Amino acid sequence: MKKLLIAALATTCVSRPVLAQETKTVVAAAARAMGATSLESIQYSGTGSVFMFGQAARPDAPWPRFKIVKYVTAVNYSGPALREELVRTEVESPPHGGGAGGFNPATGQGGMRPLLGEQTQIRQATTRTDSGRLQIWMTPHGFLKAAALNNAIATMASGRKTVSFTAGKHTVTGTLNDQNLVERVETLVDNPVLGDMPVEVTYSGYKDFAGVKFPTRIVQREGGHPTLDLTITAVQPNGAAALEVRENAPPATAPSVRSESQKIGDGAWDLTAAGLHSVLVEFNDHLVVIEASNNDERSNAVIAEVKRLVPNKPIRYLVNTHAHFDHSGGVRAFAAEGVTIITHEMNKPYFEKVYRNPHRINPDRLELSNKSAVIEGVADKRVLTDGTRTVEIYHVRGNLHNDGLLMVYLPKEKVLIQADAFHPRPGAPPYPTPPPFTVNLFENIQRLKLDVAQVLHIHGGTDSIATVAKAAGRQTPTQ
Repeated sequence: MKKLLIAALATTCVSRPVLAQETKTVVAAAARAMGATSLESIQYSGTGSVFMFGQAARPDAPWPRFKIVKYVTAVNYSGPALREELVRTEVESPPHGGGAGGFNPATGQGGMRPLLGEQTQIRQATTRTDSGRLQIWMTPHGFLKAAALNNAIATMASGRKTVSFTAGKHTVTGTLNDQNLVERVETLVDNPVLGDMPVEVTYSGYKDFAGVKFPTRIVQREGGHPTLDLTITAVQPNGAAALEVRENAPPATAPSVRSESQKIGDGAWDLTAAGLHSVLVEFNDHLVVIEASNNDERSNAVIAEVKRLVPNKPIRYLVNTHAHFDHSGGVRAFAAEGVTIITHEMNKPYFEKVYRNPHRINPDRLELSNKSAVIEGVADKRVLTDGTRTVEIYHVRGNLHNDGLLMVYLPKEKVLIQADAFHPRPGAPPYPTPPPFTVNLFENIQRLKLDVAQVLHIHGGTDSIATVAKAAGRQTPTQ
C-alpha cells in the first residue's frame, strides 16, 4: 500500500505535456487574464537596484549594487521595440568592485568608480538582434505574444503551467501561476566566460492598471546573481510615449576586429584591438601576452597580430589582470591555443569551474578543441625571465576594484601595465578627492619600490607616473 501511495504521488508530480490545441488555449487564457490581447504598448516606471554583471569584487561575490533613482521602460509590441532608461547612483563608500561603464567626456562619468553623482544609462532593443529579441520576449506580456507566434508547448506540473517556445538558438520558458499570470520567464544565453548562462526574471505583486495586469516587483538574475531588482510604481498601457518607441535602423555590418601594434621597447609591443589593449613581450624561445579582453573574436585578432610580429615563437603564457568579464572574456581563445593562463590564485578554481560549463549556444574555440584550460595562480609576485628579458607580475594589494587585481611591470622599459585602478579623464574635471582605486595603485608602486616612468592602461592610453601620482594626490620622488 505504501509503495502504491508513493507511486501515485510521484505520478501526480510528473509534468504532463499538453496538446497543441490545448497550448493555444493556455496561452490565450493567460493573455486574457493579463490584458495582453489588446495591448499594443506599455510603459512602466519605478525605483530599485541594478547590479553590474561580470564586475564582482571577487569570483564568489555577487555583482556590485547601485541604487536606481529613476527607471522607465517603454515597449512597443507592434514594432516590436523597447527602450529602457535608468538613472543610478553609488551606494557603497568606498566602492567595491567594478561597473563604472565606459568613460564619457561630455559628462565626466564612467571609466572608474566612484560614480560622480547620478549616471544615466539608456538601452534600446529590437528584434534585429538576439539580445534585443530576448529582452522584449522576457517582459511578461511580450512572452505571451511571442509564445502565441512560435509554436509553444505547454506542460502541467504541481499546479503550475509551463509554456516554452524555441526561436533560433534560444528556448524561452515561462511559468504561469493558478491565476494565469506570468510569474517567471527564463532562458539560456551565450556568455564568453560562463558559457550557456541562465537568465531568469521573476514577476510578483500583480496589480490592475487600466485593465492590464502588471507586476509591481521584478527581479532579474544572470549568472546566478541578481542584476535588477525593481519596485514598479506606475504603469501606462497603450500610451502614446511607448507607441513612439521605434525599431532602430538596420545595423551596419560590423567590420571584423583587427589588431594593430606599436612598439614600446625592444621586444615589447602594445597591441590594440576593439578599443582595448594587450601587451606582447618576446623572450628567447617564447612569448608572453598580457590581457585577453572581451571575447574570442578580439583574442583571435590579437593572436594573429602576435604571429605576424614574431612568427617563429609560441605564446607560452597569457597574464590575466583580473576576473572581470571585460578583461577575461577572451581568455578561452588563448587556452584553446594551449597557452598557460596566469591569474591571481583566487581566480584559479573559479576559472577551472566555469570553463567546464557547456558552451553550446555559440561554441567557441575552447569548446570545439576539447582541451582543458591550464591555469596557474599568483599570490603576491611572480617573475618570468630568460636571464635577459624580465616580466614582473604583482598583486595590487588591497585594491577595491577587484580583490585579485594584478599589475605587470617591464623593468627594461620602466613601464607598468595596469587595468581599472586609474583611468584617464581627457576633457573632464578631476575627481573632487583622489579616487581610492588610484590611491591604492600608487601606494603599491611605492611599496614595491618600482622604478616606473610610464603607465600603460588596458582601457587605453599611456601616462607618466607623475600624472598617476597627481591623480592619487601624491608626488613622485623627483617632484
